[in-house]
Amino acid sequence: MRIPIIDIGNSKGIRIPQAVLKQALLGDEVEMDVTDGKITLRRSLNPSIVPDFSSIADMDDITIQRMLRKINGTDLITALIDADKSIKEAVYRNLSDRVKTYLKAKVDKLEKGDARDLIIERSRNIISEAFMEVMKE
Repeated sequence: MRIPIIDIGNSKGIRIPQAVLKQALLGDEVEMDVTDGKITLRRSLNPSIVPDFSSIADMDDITIQRMLRKINGTDLITALIDADKSIKEAVYRNLSDRVKTYLKAKVDKLEKGDARDLIIERSRNIISEAFMEVMKE
């Protein structure tokens, strides 16, 4: 998309279409970086949110989705066992129906078991994920 650079007082600027702003979820402030002649705009992080497990419920969906891409299913299942309901809801709403159904069933089952069940299930999930990686090769 080509857009003109316009005069804004003694500065220059661009108008970002509303549809683009909504898609990028930029908010009122952005982080701007300039590297190799490219300008990159990123959403500003909310400074009041400490990025730990308990803050997931307070994060926006885009941030949760980015986080989910970086963790494996076994760790996610284990982390959700006995997690706060608001954290589970935040994670589940960012998953496909198929993955959500699978994950909920695993978490519910493990919440009813004991530590032995958890260790066995975690090991089996790690092996299953290894099989998936081998199948991709």
